[in-house]
Amino acid sequence: MAAINVDKTCSLLPISPQDRRKTSLLTDCDINKILERKFGNGNSRLVDWRLEPLDKTEGFLGQYHHLRIKARIDGKTQSLQFFAKTPPPAHSPQFDFLQRFDTFNKEITFYTDLVQRMGANVSSKWIVECYFWKRNVIIVLEDASIDGYTTLNKYVPFDKEHCVWILKTLSRLHSKSLLLDEGLCQESGQTIFDLYGRLLNDVLFVDGDDRSERALMSALTGVYTIIDLIEEFDDKEKIVIKCQITEWVQKISQLLAPSKEHRNVICHRDVWATNIMFRHDLAGNINGCYLIDWQFFCYCPPAIDFMCCLYLTTDRRTRDCHFDFFAKVYYDSLVQSLAEEGLDVENYLSWTAFEKSYTEARDIALIYAALNLQIILLSNEITINYFCNSTEKLEEILYGDGRAELVRHQCEKEPIYKMRIFEIIHEIKDRLPKHPPNL
Repeated sequence: MAAINVDKTCSLLPISPQDRRKTSLLTDCDINKILERKFGNGNSRLVDWRLEPLDKTEGFLGQYHHLRIKARIDGKTQSLQFFAKTPPPAHSPQFDFLQRFDTFNKEITFYTDLVQRMGANVSSKWIVECYFWKRNVIIVLEDASIDGYTTLNKYVPFDKEHCVWILKTLSRLHSKSLLLDEGLCQESGQTIFDLYGRLLNDVLFVDGDDRSERALMSALTGVYTIIDLIEEFDDKEKIVIKCQITEWVQKISQLLAPSKEHRNVICHRDVWATNIMFRHDLAGNINGCYLIDWQFFCYCPPAIDFMCCLYLTTDRRTRDCHFDFFAKVYYDSLVQSLAEEGLDVENYLSWTAFEKSYTEARDIALIYAALNLQIILLSNEITINYFCNSTEKLEEILYGDGRAELVRHQCEKEPIYKMRIFEIIHEIKDRLPKHPPNL
């Protein structure tokens, strides 16, 4: 049988099937395992397959592919499509990041271990299926686009209806985490953190890590640049806001760490437009929502996910108009999810406790958004130019002195970028306490 694998490791010149298998990310044996996991043992026969790189770049920490398989299923030939993710090129700063924190394998462990323990019921499915993996090499996932799932335009703030769906989806994730914690406690007296402590550590803001600290300083340079561009602020106000944000940024790793006061759960911690897939019916109504890309999942109060999601996906008007409604939607969904399993939410996260935690998390989310929107809202042209074509330029904007020029350029060329980031700084000025809490 043919094993045609067209990927970035293969030559464009004709090569023998034997040589192709040597350079391939996958083998016929791997493909048969995928078919077995999807259709059961003995119900399929491989005919052909190929791996096709996707041209578009929507993420920052991987290379993406379509895996196309032709197989005989119950006597009929079918064409199947899966989504595959591989690490970024070995020479890139992203690859260095993945190597230092084992982030690619962290995502594999999430799909193959934690999700299996938590469960993802078909009736309330919140995550795609994982069919195959090789550590450090590849993850093969369900291609949700076949069922009509798609990501939204990251430049268009989410409306009320889309916020409702993503907040309900987050509540399902968090309820599954609470249920797993409860089950582990009853079985062995352990918690999720006892079993997965190292895996649950934050990898974005790491105290004592030179590259993390350089990345944080680069992001802070971007924030200073944005503040300098806001004409409504006089020089004194700009200095005050910069000092205020700097004090908060210096504590960001502690602010995002597992809480000693509030209940902690597994959080996605990277909930922005490109990591959320929605499905709509013919009338345009939403009827499904998935969370994807799990490199940054960690252990912290669910209010962190709740607030960071709102600040990374909505504009200020939407947050201000509907904030109380969004909090109620999230919490009511959490109540329902736990009640379906016979658990009373009051024993895990009372409304009073959630309200206190999201009030604190709102301040953290403001800083988190100021640091991260600079990168996640970059234009597609800039993303491809820096993240795909130039390692040197990428190093400069991630860890060096290039952030200021990049942010100025984007604010000049992209009105939506400027609007979203400016309003975060304005809200920091209006809402953020002068000093972070003592931890």
